[in-house]
Amino acid sequence: MAQEEILGRLDSRRAHWYRVIGRKLPERYVEDVYGQVCLQIAEDFEKHDASTVKDVDGYIAKVCIRCASDKLRRHTTEAKALQNGKAQTAMGHPQAVNDHDNVVARERYLIVRNVMAEVLTERQHLIYVLRHVKELNSPEIGAALDISAVLARKELSAAQKALDRKEVKQRLRSLLHEER
Repeated sequence: MAQEEILGRLDSRRAHWYRVIGRKLPERYVEDVYGQVCLQIAEDFEKHDASTVKDVDGYIAKVCIRCASDKLRRHTTEAKALQNGKAQTAMGHPQAVNDHDNVVARERYLIVRNVMAEVLTERQHLIYVLRHVKELNSPEIGAALDISAVLARKELSAAQKALDRKEVKQRLRSLLHEER
């Protein structure tokens, strides 16, 4: 089966894969892990031929469960580190934690994410995150989501235009200012 068909199956059965991921993790992580699944499958196909996949649903389920388990493992490790008064840096070395800074950063992230969810479609939000957080280009985003690079660029442009609206910027400023 071709890569496009597998990614199409992933997208067409999104609600099902959300439920698969949701069996392992709290609902607030499902969307992020689904994005990781899309990226992981795209990375797998860079290394291996997609035609070797015989059971598409089984393969996708395996990747969903693996990504959800990885997220759960990271979350558990971070929670234990925080309980012990330490956090892991990217290099794996302990680092003292300023809990107040972490709480503030998390709250600000959630505010921005909630506003984005209200303003953008689900696909625009995912494409925006893939571009600005994962730093993928339009062809890579298109391959990950089984859409054309042109459509990925159009969706990204629409997302940026929606976020650049004056009322959205004012709302973000006022919400973020209230948090201080």
